[in-house]
Amino acid sequence: MKGLIGKKVGMTTVFAEDGAAVPVTVVEATPNLVFGHRTQERDGYTALQLAHGELDEKRQRRSNKPHLGEFKKRGQKPHKLIKEFRVAGKELNDFAVGSQLTVELFKKGDRVDVTGTTRGMGFAGVVKRHHMKGAARDSASSHEHHRHMGAVGQRKTPGRVFKNKRMPGHMGVDRRTVQNLMVVDVIPESHLLLIKGSVPGHDHSLVIVRPAIK
Repeated sequence: MKGLIGKKVGMTTVFAEDGAAVPVTVVEATPNLVFGHRTQERDGYTALQLAHGELDEKRQRRSNKPHLGEFKKRGQKPHKLIKEFRVAGKELNDFAVGSQLTVELFKKGDRVDVTGTTRGMGFAGVVKRHHMKGAARDSASSHEHHRHMGAVGQRKTPGRVFKNKRMPGHMGVDRRTVQNLMVVDVIPESHLLLIKGSVPGHDHSLVIVRPAIK
């Protein structure tokens, strides 16, 4: 399933024809370079390789040589990121190596799935991480236990804490996909997609936009 690699710009509000305010996420998807093809005969599956984020000379000096060598071998300008999108074998011929995919891949009213990396929250407690109520009432005898999780053991049997117990820990920086979002508008001259609702990630983080599977 083909798609685009873009950058989350932020959120704003647009107004529909009936005057309703629609919250949208702005995704900037500059033209994606068709870096290469994965074929059934050579790789055992068929996929489209897309590259995003053309590197200037300064950033090229910071990149590793194997990464730059892949682009040099194909005679293409180096890009920051390469992603694969599974497609049917007959679709590969529609996207020649060296060509570009733009936001015009989508149109107003399309349904899409957006994948991104959630914002990092650092080390979080059970109230913030798992929406627990806390271990004790707010009383005079309660002292520094308002946001604690309470007991986690099972006395003598089995005498341990079960795996996957909801406890304090690292929160965020997880790969998440929000499905079946609607494309409110496409602005080709600015390489922008306006997608209804929120998508994972902080502003300026990379996201992947695919046609919805549902």
